[in-house]
Amino acid sequence: MNTPNVLIIADRKDSQVLDTGRRSNHWNVFWLIIDYNTLYKKCKEIEKTLLENNIDFVLYSRNDQVSNRISIGSITRRLRIGYSSFSGIDKEQRLVQMGTCFQDFMTCDKMVDLDVDHEAAETVAGDNCAGRFSLIFDTEQLGCVLYGLPRILRLLQEYNVRATFFVTNLIKKVYANVLNELRRQGHEVGIHGLWHEYLSDLNLDRQRESVRKMKQDFNSKVSGANFLSRMNIDTIQVLAEQDIRYFVHSATNRYRYVSYPRPAPIPSLVRLSNRSIWMLPVCVETYNRPWYSIKNMIDSALLDCKSNRFFHISILCHPFRDGNLAHINTTKRLVRYLVDDKRLEPNTLGEFTGSLLESDVSFPEISREGVFESESRFSAPKTRQDFLGFVPENLMMLWSVVRRGHGIL
Repeated sequence: MNTPNVLIIADRKDSQVLDTGRRSNHWNVFWLIIDYNTLYKKCKEIEKTLLENNIDFVLYSRNDQVSNRISIGSITRRLRIGYSSFSGIDKEQRLVQMGTCFQDFMTCDKMVDLDVDHEAAETVAGDNCAGRFSLIFDTEQLGCVLYGLPRILRLLQEYNVRATFFVTNLIKKVYANVLNELRRQGHEVGIHGLWHEYLSDLNLDRQRESVRKMKQDFNSKVSGANFLSRMNIDTIQVLAEQDIRYFVHSATNRYRYVSYPRPAPIPSLVRLSNRSIWMLPVCVETYNRPWYSIKNMIDSALLDCKSNRFFHISILCHPFRDGNLAHINTTKRLVRYLVDDKRLEPNTLGEFTGSLLESDVSFPEISREGVFESESRFSAPKTRQDFLGFVPENLMMLWSVVRRGHGIL
């Protein structure tokens, strides 16, 4: 296999504590050192560098949770290229953490300590169970594994929660034992891209080859995939051919000024010519949201579950954000709310999918062409927090844009 070409986009201040002359046996490394405050103005220069050097993916020296909190999501979507980051995740230790993650990336095949020894809480079971939930953790940044993941795993162990982790092959290459450790602790591992790339930009044959490599590298049967916003109709065909049982799609209750788009929280069975695959909705996403907003999304989703007589919700998290010191207490509050307050039983998405055929619910069946058709329905606010919460949420989003001083690409 050819050595991947990696473009490291480093902030000028960050580069002062990085060994920019170091070479790696695992990557062909190219550098672009800029002031991150001008990141968006450098798009043309970045695009030129990507083309000239046939770059496979971009590596950022910081993410949008630290320092000036410069967003890298919008520019990555514009560049249409895979990405990761060796950013530190905690404010006070950011530079030290960044340096360690950079060294790990250049060396690869590191063993990370993910062992937990907390005493587990009792599992919610029997008649006390009011429904089920699945926690999902997208795992694509180095700092999220080295610093966020140990905190997340201790928290999950404390509440006896098994979760689903969608992991890129890049993470497995850098931290060789991460998949085995997650599985050993009872969690599920799904595919998330070789390096978080856009499968939707590849033709059918290249998608087949890419997904085949992902599964082969994971050395075990993989049930699920997460390519939110990075897949197309061909991806669904490829996943089914590779015996992937399910993929996730966004069904979050997005705030609007006068109403909420409310995609149905029920799984759909996608019928192909000679096989089928489940499409599982993600009803809640924690990213950059305060606790009252997360709680409101959970409550709204559960009310929709009640009206559909199907009690399961999925919550999407990111360890580099939900596992950092600034947000880990909110993450604990989230788990406690699901387990103790709402009395929901935790399932991995693999376990949940395995139970669907035994359910007496009639699930929608759609063609692969129907997956990307908008089926959102609008309705008035349903919860008490809706009436008080949806306007402040929009104001917070506007303030975030103004505070960062960046346009939207």
